[in-house]
Amino acid sequence: MKHIKLLAAAFCISAAINTAHAQLINERDYKVITPKSYMNVEGTPYLTDEWQPGDVKLVNGVTSQEKLMLKYNLVDDMLLFKEKGSDNAMSFVVPVQEFTISPAGDDKVLVKHFRAGYKDIEGNTPTSFYQVLSDGKVQLLRKDTKKALETQEIGSASKTTTFIEKTKYYLVVNGKTTQVKNDKKSLLAVLADKQAQLEDYIKTNKVNFKDDAQLGKLVDYYNTL
Repeated sequence: MKHIKLLAAAFCISAAINTAHAQLINERDYKVITPKSYMNVEGTPYLTDEWQPGDVKLVNGVTSQEKLMLKYNLVDDMLLFKEKGSDNAMSFVVPVQEFTISPAGDDKVLVKHFRAGYKDIEGNTPTSFYQVLSDGKVQLLRKDTKKALETQEIGSASKTTTFIEKTKYYLVVNGKTTQVKNDKKSLLAVLADKQAQLEDYIKTNKVNFKDDAQLGKLVDYYNTL
């Protein structure tokens, strides 16, 4: 009897895993969405205007089993993917927990990883995405947002839409999120317990605080101390 129960349990687990793997290819797990169209546009509402390959993980643990063509809408804070065999833009029914955009090529600097679920951030929702620049006991996050601004010149019958972009940075330390600037003074104020070691690292590596990759490496180094 015990052997039968173990087999039954194993079968249930296997079925659950197979169902999870299949979820992203079932129609019930995504829906067609019609992206908002803008007239006389300058710029783009997206992180990049082109579809780019990437991986997705949903809040229920389901992951994409192959690369999806993704677009991240910074105005609506929404991830879209392109349906295979068509140009239809699709949105996920189950919320996305994290995703990675990996442009073609071997340059890892171009790979961008995003995650949702952060708390205690002003204007944040459970589905707000943050780019993870450093991931460890201390995390360094970047948040990009865009707002559509319509303008109309005097005497003109048409309006022009431009997208105003803002970028903010955050450090997550012991579960507490603090907004910082991408400069030495702001970062070291939060990481003051290892200031001497960080000062040496900054000097030795000539850290450019306007370079996200270098900022990420600085916090990676802090996480080794």
